[in-house]
Amino acid sequence: MTLKAIIHASEVLTGRGVRSKDGRRVTEEDLGRIEDGAIVYETKKIAGREIPDRIVWVGATKDLPKQYRRIKAKNLRGNSAIIPGLVDCHNHLVFAGDRADEFAARCGGATYEEIAAKGGGIVTTVSATRKATKAQLLKTASARVKKAMSYGIRTLEIKSGYGLTEESEFKVLEVAQELKKSFPEMTFATTYLGAHALPKEVAEGKLTREQYLSEMITSSLPKLAKSKLADACDIFVDQGYFTVEEARQLLTHAKKLGLKIKIHADEMGNTESAALAAELGALSADHLLQISKRGVDALSKSDTVAVLLPGTAFYLKANYAPARQLIDTGACVALSTDFNPGTCVTLNLPAIMTIAALYLYMSRAEIFAAVTYNAAKALGLQGHKGTLERGKDADFFVLPYKRFEELYYNFAW
Repeated sequence: MTLKAIIHASEVLTGRGVRSKDGRRVTEEDLGRIEDGAIVYETKKIAGREIPDRIVWVGATKDLPKQYRRIKAKNLRGNSAIIPGLVDCHNHLVFAGDRADEFAARCGGATYEEIAAKGGGIVTTVSATRKATKAQLLKTASARVKKAMSYGIRTLEIKSGYGLTEESEFKVLEVAQELKKSFPEMTFATTYLGAHALPKEVAEGKLTREQYLSEMITSSLPKLAKSKLADACDIFVDQGYFTVEEARQLLTHAKKLGLKIKIHADEMGNTESAALAAELGALSADHLLQISKRGVDALSKSDTVAVLLPGTAFYLKANYAPARQLIDTGACVALSTDFNPGTCVTLNLPAIMTIAALYLYMSRAEIFAAVTYNAAKALGLQGHKGTLERGKDADFFVLPYKRFEELYYNFAW
């Protein structure tokens, strides 16, 4: 263990008040802003590399305790701010191939549903991912992780969902485990999304819908729980995908096995799946473009985080999720990229923050909470991620700017 310090940051945003309010109805005063700030942290060695480990002290540089004044310190000279490492809590990082042709078709007037009905959409990526080797998937995923890190992301969810067979789904999750070894400075949360869509084998008559759901429940989930390949189980509930009752069945079994649960909810149509997420105690309900008042009220009274993905609405030219309604009603709201090959091809979380500021009408404090503490809560990691406080993980981000808002003021920088 080695102690290190960073001093004379233009500002340090600790997020203490965000945590104390559990990320709800946050204001500027909750950011825990410290001018001319400093942070002291422990490091640890992994594979010969020195990695930040735990925060020891945070405060104004002038108040740095005597015992820390002689340790190795980096002087930012008031040119950079420090914030908690960003958390990307909804990400489909591991897949093969691309769907640039579909993007062009959509720009020419075709809808997402029309493309899917013709055998495109998720099925296209599934085919490429099934064919790819683990080595090929790891190579492309590693490059994506480096890109995400350049945007300040220090915690990243990785969903499966582009295999739609037990073997291929597990292959994706095994790649995620390899990424953990390759990037010890990052934290990865893994989510099983076998219920992302129905595999082509169902349409071909080789497998029934009921058989696929049964296979996930009786085979995949127990193996995942035992192997620890996945931290959580997710399901896409929407028109043409999975139903609320199928979600209840799958997620109830997942929860009994000790897996956390999440739902792709109310995206293309209202299914009241946000309300289901709240009822089942899911970590998050994600998308919410078509959420009802019932869903908003359910989330506001629950611990389930409303994860908004405005990049997807932007990419699809769809209506945005009702962020103001959710926030003002008292829901805990997070923002994420939804990086995926079909509906939001970006790892740039700060650009997502720009969209949230302009079109979701979120304030600086609300955006800060949404990509730090609230996003960590959407992964069940708020106990040690998302704020800069003594004892928390030292996965801070030193900005190339003097103020936090410059991170999303500089659009897609």
